[in-house]
Amino acid sequence: MFEKQLVRCTQGLLRGIDAGGVSAFLGVPFAAPPIGALRWREPQSPSCWLGVRPADRFSAGPLQSFAFPGAEEAFLSEDCLYLNIWTPASAAGEAYPVYVWFYGGAYQGGNADSPNIYGAELAKQGIVTVTVNYRVNLFGYLCHPDMRRESPYGTGGNFGTLDQIAALRWLQENLPAFGGDPKRVTIGGQSAGSASVNSMLASPMARGLFSGVINESGDVFQPERDIPFDEAAKNGVRLCEHLGCKTLDELRQLPAERFCRLGFDVMRELHAECTPVIDGAVIPDSQGNLLLRGQCPDVPMLLGSNLDEGSGGGPGYVERVLERLQVSPQEYAALSEPQRTRIVARDYWYARHVAWARIRGVDQGRPVWHYVFARPDGPMGAAHGAEIAYAFRNLDCGGFGSRRSGNEPADYALQETLSGYWMNFIRCGDPNGPGLPHWPQKQAQPEAHLRLDAECAMEHDPVHEMDEKLIPAACRWMRNRAAGLQDA
Repeated sequence: MFEKQLVRCTQGLLRGIDAGGVSAFLGVPFAAPPIGALRWREPQSPSCWLGVRPADRFSAGPLQSFAFPGAEEAFLSEDCLYLNIWTPASAAGEAYPVYVWFYGGAYQGGNADSPNIYGAELAKQGIVTVTVNYRVNLFGYLCHPDMRRESPYGTGGNFGTLDQIAALRWLQENLPAFGGDPKRVTIGGQSAGSASVNSMLASPMARGLFSGVINESGDVFQPERDIPFDEAAKNGVRLCEHLGCKTLDELRQLPAERFCRLGFDVMRELHAECTPVIDGAVIPDSQGNLLLRGQCPDVPMLLGSNLDEGSGGGPGYVERVLERLQVSPQEYAALSEPQRTRIVARDYWYARHVAWARIRGVDQGRPVWHYVFARPDGPMGAAHGAEIAYAFRNLDCGGFGSRRSGNEPADYALQETLSGYWMNFIRCGDPNGPGLPHWPQKQAQPEAHLRLDAECAMEHDPVHEMDEKLIPAACRWMRNRAAGLQDA
């Protein structure tokens, strides 16, 4: 059933809203609320309802301590497992391509209702657009030994990743009702959202749920995140001791505010961080090893990063990175802190993306299109996340994602070009199309990428002074992992 904004999904009837000529269904439950006894459990099927459920407003975002713009007024809750759908369809049974977006936030924050990812503009161009909330920080990624006996997989953690998989499964069942084609689902994300896309590639539980991926500025293969469940579970024991609990069930009885609220996260007091772990089931091995060794779906990939991004990883970050890549610290000795850390992080971030594009595109022979977003925005340059509003055609969103220095004609032209590439890729697995500069696969030009700027054209991979050394070092390190010569 599809009558304007009335749709029947597997749980019942939904009434959406008009969003400038397309239909929006906001705050749609794809899993049961993960509260009470369902805290730190795999997502469960949502309940059915009688009558018509309004789908006219965003749900709460996940509980977090992140101080993002507007955080003071943000609606945050443990009860957060909802998604949003924008569709151009006028009748059920139409088969538009689908784009599913996972937000970033270092696995500690983020939300599916940011103005820069509002999906109406893509829907107006014939793309069913979906944004997904998933659990973050300790609500999404805490590990504890008690989880082993509770889990159907014999392990635990990775609840936020399981939320993402549950959303994709729900969409496979329900997309036809919204005019979406379940066989043409592209998943994408930025930062931790991009790393989540890699988790979908690595997870056997996500097989068959998508047909292409867009990786924007992902945290590519950081060994620091390759943590086994048993190691991460020690933090769950420490959390119990810190809060005077003996079991996971006792932790479940505490109010959520004891763990996390804006400006406070108990795990930071413990100098611990909750992220995806190697649990043997959801993520069976190091994500980096699985992908670099080709043990993942052979789907097309649009991959890239921004010119001026990357941040440090705490004490010893520079030394750890340079030792890993076997680059002499003297190469950066002329820089003083904090510039030294920022520049090393920027170079390392970029070099890993180049290496991953070359390994997947050239060594593995899979379809990869590699970009660098270089449009500057004030003193920050082309910073982390600056490309998102362009991709969603939301330059005038007026909120998070708006350009600090104001939009110019060149920005609107870049928005047309960048979003054009993205939409072509979502439609057919190839970003190229009429009116756009030709963008060859990485395999065709192994040492070049597309520069997305006021002028868009192919350019040679090294874009920073140290890239001539960092790129070969990153390629060598990651190819050694791919060959099994070293693990994470």
